[in-house]
Amino acid sequence: MPLESRGRSRIKSFVRSLSESLEMPQDVVLDVPRVTLIGNVQVQIGNHKGVLEYTPTRIRIRTRDGILVVEGKRLKIGSIFRDEVVVEGRIERLDLDAPRGNKEEGAP
Repeated sequence: MPLESRGRSRIKSFVRSLSESLEMPQDVVLDVPRVTLIGNVQVQIGNHKGVLEYTPTRIRIRTRDGILVVEGKRLKIGSIFRDEVVVEGRIERLDLDAPRGNKEEGAP
């Protein structure tokens, strides 16, 4: 493991331990995506990095951990803010396309 990767790993481990001891939500401290599905009619995505594709049947949202794909019918963005996007409609599928070592389309 390269020295730089070990350093990042140690920092993440320290931050994770600190957030647990302070009882802080890890999605806030570690900037990981937070996905909340409400039935099959709404999904809230926190800590997103932007909308990549928007059609009535498919919405692709960039996250730190990959591309979140929402598929369904009559999809629309109910609201969008710097740290949260809400997708509404008939949600039929959620999928996270995680990067595989190389940068994927739309990855930061």
